[in-house]
Amino acid sequence: MLPLSIVILTKNESTQIGRCLNALKGLSDDVLVIDSGSTDNTVHLASEAGARVINVEWKGYSATKNFGNEQAANDWILSLDADEEMNDTLRNSMQAIFSKPLNFNTAYSIQRKMMIGEKVLQHGSVSNEYRIRLFNRKTARWNDHDVHEEIEFSTEVNVLKLDGFVWHYSFKDNTDHLARLEKYAQLSASQLYKTGKQITWIKLYLSPIFNFIKNYFFKAGFLDGKAGYDFAKNEMWYVHRKYKLFKRYATGSVWKIRTFEE
Repeated sequence: MLPLSIVILTKNESTQIGRCLNALKGLSDDVLVIDSGSTDNTVHLASEAGARVINVEWKGYSATKNFGNEQAANDWILSLDADEEMNDTLRNSMQAIFSKPLNFNTAYSIQRKMMIGEKVLQHGSVSNEYRIRLFNRKTARWNDHDVHEEIEFSTEVNVLKLDGFVWHYSFKDNTDHLARLEKYAQLSASQLYKTGKQITWIKLYLSPIFNFIKNYFFKAGFLDGKAGYDFAKNEMWYVHRKYKLFKRYATGSVWKIRTFEE
Protein backbone atom coordinates (compact mmCIF):
# COMPACT_ATOMS: atom_id res chain seq x y z
CA MET A 1 0.00 0.00 0.00
CA LEU A 2 1.19 3.49 -0.83
CA PRO A 3 1.54 6.15 1.90
CA LEU A 4 -1.25 8.31 0.53
CA SER A 5 -4.93 8.92 1.16
CA ILE A 6 -7.51 8.97 -1.63
CA VAL A 7 -10.38 11.45 -1.21
CA ILE A 8 -13.60 11.17 -3.25
CA LEU A 9 -16.75 13.30 -2.93
CA THR A 10 -20.09 11.61 -3.51
CA LYS A 11 -23.78 12.36 -3.75
CA ASN A 12 -25.96 9.65 -5.29
CA GLU A 13 -23.10 8.06 -7.26
CA SER A 14 -24.23 4.43 -7.06
CA THR A 15 -23.79 3.97 -10.82
CA GLN A 16 -20.24 5.31 -10.73
CA ILE A 17 -18.61 4.64 -7.35
CA GLY A 18 -18.02 0.90 -7.80
CA ARG A 19 -16.02 1.40 -11.01
CA CYS A 20 -13.99 4.17 -9.38
CA LEU A 21 -13.15 2.20 -6.23
CA ASN A 22 -12.43 -1.09 -7.98
CA ALA A 23 -9.61 0.57 -9.92
CA LEU A 24 -8.02 1.68 -6.63
CA LYS A 25 -7.76 -1.74 -4.97
CA GLY A 26 -4.33 -2.40 -3.51
CA LEU A 27 -3.21 1.21 -3.94
CA SER A 28 -4.00 2.70 -0.51
CA ASP A 29 -5.42 1.54 2.79
CA ASP A 30 -7.00 4.96 3.40
CA VAL A 31 -9.72 5.61 0.83
CA LEU A 32 -12.17 8.26 2.02
CA VAL A 33 -15.60 8.74 0.53
CA ILE A 34 -16.99 12.09 1.68
CA ASP A 35 -20.72 11.74 1.18
CA SER A 36 -23.22 14.59 1.28
CA GLY A 37 -26.56 12.91 1.90
CA SER A 38 -26.83 10.18 -0.73
CA THR A 39 -30.27 8.65 -0.93
CA ASP A 40 -29.26 5.80 -3.21
CA ASN A 41 -26.88 2.89 -2.60
CA THR A 42 -23.67 4.92 -2.72
CA VAL A 43 -22.73 4.65 0.95
CA HIS A 44 -23.37 0.92 1.09
CA LEU A 45 -21.36 0.24 -2.07
CA ALA A 46 -18.47 2.40 -0.87
CA SER A 47 -18.38 0.69 2.52
CA GLU A 48 -18.50 -2.77 0.93
CA ALA A 49 -15.56 -1.79 -1.27
CA GLY A 50 -13.52 -0.97 1.84
CA ALA A 51 -13.74 2.82 1.78
CA ARG A 52 -14.00 4.90 4.93
CA VAL A 53 -17.27 6.80 4.51
CA ILE A 54 -17.71 10.16 6.23
CA ASN A 55 -21.09 11.87 6.06
CA VAL A 56 -20.97 15.65 5.94
CA GLU A 57 -23.26 18.51 5.04
CA TRP A 58 -22.39 19.93 1.64
CA LYS A 59 -20.11 22.96 2.02
CA GLY A 60 -19.38 23.63 -1.65
CA TYR A 61 -16.83 21.87 -3.84
CA SER A 62 -13.64 23.39 -2.43
CA ALA A 63 -14.63 23.45 1.23
CA THR A 64 -15.90 19.87 1.16
CA LYS A 65 -12.72 18.67 -0.54
CA ASN A 66 -10.59 20.52 2.01
CA PHE A 67 -12.63 18.93 4.79
CA GLY A 68 -11.95 15.50 3.30
CA ASN A 69 -8.23 16.22 3.08
CA GLU A 70 -8.22 17.15 6.76
CA GLN A 71 -9.74 13.77 7.69
CA ALA A 72 -7.08 11.83 5.77
CA ALA A 73 -4.57 9.64 7.58
CA ASN A 74 -1.71 10.69 5.26
CA ASP A 75 -0.31 14.02 4.10
CA TRP A 76 -0.13 12.90 0.48
CA ILE A 77 -3.59 13.21 -1.07
CA LEU A 78 -4.93 11.78 -4.30
CA SER A 79 -8.13 13.64 -5.16
CA LEU A 80 -10.54 11.84 -7.50
CA ASP A 81 -14.10 12.32 -8.67
CA ALA A 82 -16.60 9.49 -8.33
CA ASP A 83 -17.02 9.41 -12.12
CA GLU A 84 -13.30 8.81 -12.75
CA GLU A 85 -11.57 5.46 -13.28
CA MET A 86 -7.80 5.10 -13.06
CA ASN A 87 -6.05 3.09 -15.77
CA ASP A 88 -3.22 0.61 -15.14
CA THR A 89 -0.49 2.88 -16.51
CA LEU A 90 -1.41 5.57 -13.99
CA ARG A 91 -1.38 3.01 -11.16
CA ASN A 92 2.09 1.91 -12.18
CA SER A 93 3.44 5.45 -12.43
CA MET A 94 2.09 6.27 -8.96
CA GLN A 95 3.73 3.18 -7.51
CA ALA A 96 6.97 4.19 -9.20
CA ILE A 97 7.09 7.69 -7.72
CA PHE A 98 6.34 6.37 -4.22
CA SER A 99 9.19 3.86 -4.48
CA LYS A 100 11.41 6.59 -3.06
CA PRO A 101 10.76 9.52 -0.68
CA LEU A 102 8.79 12.37 -2.24
CA ASN A 103 9.53 16.06 -1.87
CA PHE A 104 6.49 17.80 -0.33
CA ASN A 105 7.19 20.74 -2.65
CA THR A 106 6.23 18.58 -5.61
CA ALA A 107 2.72 18.00 -6.96
CA TYR A 108 1.47 15.87 -9.83
CA SER A 109 -1.09 16.44 -12.55
CA ILE A 110 -3.15 13.65 -14.11
CA GLN A 111 -4.63 13.48 -17.59
CA ARG A 112 -8.37 12.97 -17.97
CA LYS A 113 -10.05 11.42 -21.00
CA MET A 114 -13.63 12.60 -21.25
CA MET A 115 -16.41 10.11 -21.90
CA ILE A 116 -19.90 11.04 -23.02
CA GLY A 117 -21.86 7.84 -22.80
CA GLU A 118 -19.50 5.24 -24.26
CA LYS A 119 -17.80 7.72 -26.60
CA VAL A 120 -14.35 9.03 -25.66
CA LEU A 121 -13.52 12.51 -26.93
CA GLN A 122 -10.06 12.26 -28.48
CA HIS A 123 -9.98 15.81 -29.84
CA GLY A 124 -11.24 19.29 -29.07
CA SER A 125 -10.62 21.31 -25.92
CA VAL A 126 -10.48 18.21 -23.68
CA SER A 127 -7.98 16.25 -25.78
CA ASN A 128 -5.03 17.13 -23.54
CA GLU A 129 -6.66 17.92 -20.20
CA TYR A 130 -4.48 17.68 -17.10
CA ARG A 131 -5.55 18.45 -13.53
CA ILE A 132 -3.42 18.64 -10.38
CA ARG A 133 -4.69 15.73 -8.31
CA LEU A 134 -1.76 14.37 -6.27
CA PHE A 135 -0.29 16.75 -3.71
CA ASN A 136 0.91 17.15 -0.14
CA ARG A 137 -1.67 18.83 2.09
CA LYS A 138 1.09 20.63 3.99
CA THR A 139 1.56 22.94 1.01
CA ALA A 140 -1.70 22.60 -0.96
CA ARG A 141 -5.39 23.22 -0.56
CA TRP A 142 -8.38 23.85 -2.80
CA ASN A 143 -9.17 27.51 -3.48
CA ASP A 144 -12.53 29.09 -2.68
CA HIS A 145 -14.04 29.08 -6.17
CA ASP A 146 -17.69 28.07 -6.45
CA VAL A 147 -16.96 25.89 -9.47
CA HIS A 148 -13.92 24.71 -11.46
CA GLU A 149 -11.97 24.78 -8.22
CA GLU A 150 -8.19 24.51 -8.37
CA ILE A 151 -5.31 23.68 -6.06
CA GLU A 152 -3.40 26.61 -4.61
CA PHE A 153 -0.04 26.32 -2.89
CA SER A 154 1.47 28.06 0.13
CA THR A 155 4.97 27.85 -1.35
CA GLU A 156 6.66 27.35 -4.70
CA VAL A 157 5.88 23.88 -6.01
CA ASN A 158 7.18 21.87 -8.95
CA VAL A 159 4.24 20.33 -10.84
CA LEU A 160 5.00 17.17 -12.81
CA LYS A 161 2.82 15.09 -15.13
CA LEU A 162 2.14 11.44 -14.35
CA ASP A 163 2.03 8.78 -17.04
CA GLY A 164 -1.38 7.24 -17.63
CA PHE A 165 -4.81 8.80 -17.21
CA VAL A 166 -8.27 8.51 -15.72
CA TRP A 167 -11.36 7.81 -17.78
CA HIS A 168 -13.76 10.64 -16.95
CA TYR A 169 -17.32 9.40 -17.37
CA SER A 170 -18.56 12.96 -17.42
CA PHE A 171 -22.05 12.79 -18.92
CA LYS A 172 -24.52 10.05 -19.78
CA ASP A 173 -25.58 11.74 -23.00
CA ASN A 174 -26.08 15.12 -24.65
CA THR A 175 -29.11 15.95 -22.48
CA ASP A 176 -27.16 15.22 -19.31
CA HIS A 177 -24.31 17.40 -20.59
CA LEU A 178 -26.61 20.39 -21.06
CA ALA A 179 -28.24 19.91 -17.65
CA ARG A 180 -24.86 19.86 -15.93
CA LEU A 181 -23.67 22.90 -17.87
CA GLU A 182 -26.70 24.85 -16.67
CA LYS A 183 -25.64 24.25 -13.08
CA TYR A 184 -22.03 25.14 -13.83
CA ALA A 185 -23.13 28.30 -15.64
CA GLN A 186 -25.05 29.44 -12.58
CA LEU A 187 -22.12 28.75 -10.26
CA SER A 188 -19.68 30.42 -12.66
CA ALA A 189 -21.88 33.50 -12.89
CA SER A 190 -21.95 33.73 -9.11
CA GLN A 191 -18.17 33.39 -8.97
CA LEU A 192 -17.71 36.11 -11.61
CA TYR A 193 -19.94 38.45 -9.63
CA LYS A 194 -17.87 37.89 -6.48
CA THR A 195 -14.70 38.90 -8.31
CA GLY A 196 -16.23 42.22 -9.33
CA LYS A 197 -15.50 41.68 -13.02
CA GLN A 198 -17.35 43.56 -15.74
CA ILE A 199 -18.75 41.67 -18.73
CA THR A 200 -18.78 43.47 -22.08
CA TRP A 201 -20.91 42.65 -25.11
CA ILE A 202 -17.79 41.09 -26.65
CA LYS A 203 -17.66 38.56 -23.83
CA LEU A 204 -21.38 37.95 -24.02
CA TYR A 205 -21.69 37.45 -27.77
CA LEU A 206 -18.26 36.94 -29.38
CA SER A 207 -16.54 34.78 -26.74
CA PRO A 208 -19.03 31.92 -27.17
CA ILE A 209 -18.52 31.92 -30.95
CA PHE A 210 -14.74 31.98 -30.62
CA ASN A 211 -14.98 29.16 -28.05
CA PHE A 212 -16.82 27.02 -30.62
CA ILE A 213 -14.36 27.83 -33.41
CA LYS A 214 -11.35 27.05 -31.22
CA ASN A 215 -12.88 23.84 -29.87
CA TYR A 216 -14.36 22.46 -33.08
CA PHE A 217 -11.88 23.66 -35.72
CA PHE A 218 -8.55 24.75 -34.19
CA LYS A 219 -8.46 21.80 -31.78
CA ALA A 220 -10.01 19.40 -34.31
CA GLY A 221 -13.16 18.55 -32.37
CA PHE A 222 -14.77 17.76 -35.73
CA LEU A 223 -12.69 14.55 -35.82
CA ASP A 224 -14.91 13.18 -33.04
CA GLY A 225 -17.91 13.31 -35.37
CA LYS A 226 -21.34 14.16 -34.00
CA ALA A 227 -20.13 13.84 -30.40
CA GLY A 228 -17.44 16.44 -31.10
CA TYR A 229 -19.96 18.81 -32.70
CA ASP A 230 -22.45 18.42 -29.84
CA PHE A 231 -19.71 19.00 -27.27
CA ALA A 232 -18.44 22.17 -28.98
CA LYS A 233 -21.99 23.49 -29.43
CA ASN A 234 -22.89 22.82 -25.79
CA GLU A 235 -19.72 24.46 -24.53
CA MET A 236 -20.48 27.52 -26.70
CA TRP A 237 -23.92 27.68 -25.09
CA TYR A 238 -22.35 27.39 -21.63
CA VAL A 239 -20.03 30.37 -22.21
CA HIS A 240 -22.92 32.55 -23.35
CA ARG A 241 -25.18 31.30 -20.56
CA LYS A 242 -22.74 32.07 -17.72
CA TYR A 243 -22.19 35.64 -18.96
CA LYS A 244 -25.92 36.15 -19.47
CA LEU A 245 -26.65 34.94 -15.93
CA PHE A 246 -23.88 37.16 -14.60
CA LYS A 247 -25.61 40.16 -16.20
CA ARG A 248 -28.84 39.21 -14.45
CA TYR A 249 -27.02 38.75 -11.16
CA ALA A 250 -25.28 42.11 -11.48
CA THR A 251 -28.59 43.91 -12.13
CA GLY A 252 -30.28 42.36 -9.12
CA SER A 253 -32.17 39.53 -10.80
CA VAL A 254 -32.30 36.37 -8.71
CA TRP A 255 -32.33 32.75 -9.78
CA LYS A 256 -32.02 29.58 -7.80
CA ILE A 257 -28.61 27.97 -8.05
CA ARG A 258 -28.88 24.19 -8.18
CA THR A 259 -26.30 22.83 -5.79
CA PHE A 260 -24.33 19.58 -5.80
CA GLU A 261 -26.68 17.90 -3.39
CA GLU A 262 -29.83 18.46 -5.45
